[in-house]
Amino acid sequence: MRRYLLLVVVLGSALLGAACRGSEPAAAASTPPVEHRTDVAAVKVAAIDLESTLQISGSVTPQTRVAILSKLPGTLARVTVDIGDRVRVGQVVAELDAREIEAQVDAAAAAVNVAEAGLEAAEAALANATLEHERARNLFERGAIPRQRLDAAETARRAAAAQRDLAKATLAQAEASLRRAREVRRDATLASPIDGVVVERNYDAGSLVSPGDKPVVVVADLRVMTLEAGVSELDAGRLRVGMPARVTVQARGGDIFDGRVAAIAPEVDPRNRHFRIEVRTANPGGVLLSGMYATATIPLARAPQALAVPREAVTTRDGRRVALRIDENVVTEVPVTEGLSDGRLVQIASGLQPGDVVVSDARQDVAPGAKVNPIVK
Repeated sequence: MRRYLLLVVVLGSALLGAACRGSEPAAAASTPPVEHRTDVAAVKVAAIDLESTLQISGSVTPQTRVAILSKLPGTLARVTVDIGDRVRVGQVVAELDAREIEAQVDAAAAAVNVAEAGLEAAEAALANATLEHERARNLFERGAIPRQRLDAAETARRAAAAQRDLAKATLAQAEASLRRAREVRRDATLASPIDGVVVERNYDAGSLVSPGDKPVVVVADLRVMTLEAGVSELDAGRLRVGMPARVTVQARGGDIFDGRVAAIAPEVDPRNRHFRIEVRTANPGGVLLSGMYATATIPLARAPQALAVPREAVTTRDGRRVALRIDENVVTEVPVTEGLSDGRLVQIASGLQPGDVVVSDARQDVAPGAKVNPIVK
């Protein structure tokens, strides 16, 4: 009896094991295969106000900057301003030692006085010679004196007239010398020709200067600042004098200064094929300093509520501009027509609809028909 029970248990275990092994393929066959999807960054097509702009960068400089140089060689007697001082038109900024110049002015003035006295004497001599000539002519007409006396009186009158003319010329020469001496004396005083701020000072009192040296001081009008840059031929053709510009300066954080395109060079620079342009902006409070690095953004065109995607979301495939739209996790290649761009986004004039999801960087190796898992940003 005990043997019989043991045999039944062994047989049952064997049958159970066979049954289990027979059911394993069926269970495996009922499990669905795992679908592989690649995660891709995606964006949703949306309508926004889009603006096409041109950006130029460079250093801002004062619109007006004047170097005040000495016209004369000499020694600086004093320099009355320092860097950062505000000056007005006509304000004295430096003076040369003018003692020798003053002596020359005095000598020239004395020469004028001498010439004036000489002219007065010549005028008196001419008047007397003229009177004597008239008397001699009257006496000659009455037969009281010979012709020789009349000719002598005429010669004396002409000589007096010549002396008078010489005295006039001498006086004119002396007056010219005096004017020149006074001009030299004025040149010994250096004055600012503009309102502005002293941005450079190169000499102190006692320094020797000459016309070929560096400027004594430099004055700049900081009320209007200029940003100069070169642009391509294509960009230059899209610009017009008077177009608005937004100027930002790194040193001023998020401050925006309103500016204008003030000048466009009519001739290309042959070295780089660029046209020089100037953007000018007001500088309230003088917060912009000469040499600060700035960027000017010039709006060129505007498209309100335009469908837009990142520029990288559109690429060229087989000679066409396409975007990779994701429909139910499947990538579809869609031809698109682009409009204006602001440098970061591009307008989609046709091919996509609001709400469409596209691969944010179409340059990726994503084939049409591929199944992806879009990560919408």
